[in-house]
Amino acid sequence: MSAWVVAYVAIATFCFVARRRRERLRGREAEFVLFGLFCLALSVHTAGAAALHVMRDAALVRIALLASDVGRLLGAALLVHVVAQLSQVRLVPRALFAIYGAAALLGVASVIEHVRQFDTVAEAPVTLLGLSVVEVATPPHPLGAVVSLGSFAAAIFGATVFVRGALRGRADLLPSLWGSIALVVSTSYDGLYGVLGQCKPLTSPYGYAAFVMGVVMSLLSRYVALRERLEERASELKERSAEVARAYEELRAAQAELVRKEQLAAVGELSAVIAHEVRNPLAIITTAVATLRREGLGEDDRQTLLGILDEEASRLNRLVGDLLRYARPVRCERQLVSPREIVERALALSQNQTSLKVTLVEPEPVERIHADPMLLRQVFENIVTNAMQAMPTGGSLTVTLVPHAESGVSGVEVRIADTGEGMDTSVRDRALDPFFTTRAAGTGLGLAIVARIVDAHGGRLSIQSDVGAGTEVRIFLPQQGEPTPGRRSVPPEINRTSSLPPMPVEVRRAFAGRKA
Repeated sequence: MSAWVVAYVAIATFCFVARRRRERLRGREAEFVLFGLFCLALSVHTAGAAALHVMRDAALVRIALLASDVGRLLGAALLVHVVAQLSQVRLVPRALFAIYGAAALLGVASVIEHVRQFDTVAEAPVTLLGLSVVEVATPPHPLGAVVSLGSFAAAIFGATVFVRGALRGRADLLPSLWGSIALVVSTSYDGLYGVLGQCKPLTSPYGYAAFVMGVVMSLLSRYVALRERLEERASELKERSAEVARAYEELRAAQAELVRKEQLAAVGELSAVIAHEVRNPLAIITTAVATLRREGLGEDDRQTLLGILDEEASRLNRLVGDLLRYARPVRCERQLVSPREIVERALALSQNQTSLKVTLVEPEPVERIHADPMLLRQVFENIVTNAMQAMPTGGSLTVTLVPHAESGVSGVEVRIADTGEGMDTSVRDRALDPFFTTRAAGTGLGLAIVARIVDAHGGRLSIQSDVGAGTEVRIFLPQQGEPTPGRRSVPPEINRTSSLPPMPVEVRRAFAGRKA
């Protein structure tokens, strides 16, 4: 019995430590706590029963008897709760209150009874299963019989619940079932001799030991089964991970192919633009040169043709410049700049437009941001120029600067609104596409370059427009110039850190060589 007391204390300690360090689910915590308390109650009961075999002092004997009865009462109440928790049987709060309340009342009554019969103890030979042993004997009393019957009822409840669980396929409850049967036998023995009024040594400590062993074996079998399921799930996850890895490689290959096709499409668009935009100026230049070679050409005609040559050369130079700006990387040399100052310099383009009303609004001062001032000036000048071209007969241009934050990133938003002709849905959706333009003299690269510069600053550009209602361009620029969360990701095969356009390396090298 002394060895079992040590075992009960060790099990209870493990349960409390496991609850604190390993278990996070509330159900598992309750299961460990209840079983730990149950083992502590059994340690008190078993220690009291073991002391009756060695103690002879009346005071110590009464304390041992009291400890044995109180531990047995609390163990019986906790046994019902542990069985319900282990078998996943829900007990209503009223039932738990009644069980623990009855155990508390019987415990108080047991204390009073032992105080009343404090001196009525003596050594007496008793017979246990045919063996004669010497044990401290006390006169039998009805309260002891009630305690024994309560323990027997708790054991019957446990056996019944485990039988039902085993019949429903809970193989992990079979060890607990055998332990509960041993407990039923021992508590029935104690209850029988308690009712008959015969003084016999308690056998419930041995039955509780068998019950605890059965519960421990059930928990071990449960966790072994859980481990096997986890190993199976880990194997399945490993296979799924391998499938995902293969799918990812296939996706990367398909993405690389798609990027290659997009690059070829971009080269085709570039070729078409160059063929269309360069052929006409070249034809005009060729005609003008042929005319200049004629003899007898007047000075006025000669000056006219030279003007045409200069105009078409400027047009070609503008086209090549736009192509170079679009093709070369956008590298931001950030410094602390004032968005208002950059916008004011861009609005200087409208000073000579007497029919254009320009308004700069700043409801509250905006903070400086880390950005490239030259690139931002190019952005705002391009947008202001587009707005002026959309209002050939005059109108109103309003620029608003407001502090703004997106996805937790603070910065400034610049809103440029005009009262021009506006754009329909199809034009608005393609406004940022390279080489798309609605003007005869345009290259379609202005807004594409603007979008790439804003993207390189980690910002966001949006266009709101309707036919006849004007256009509003909104540009958000983060204060630190970092990419905002949730931005569109690009394939790793394309180095977008320098904001290169989607064109093959050979084309990029050709443009770089042309620039050099």
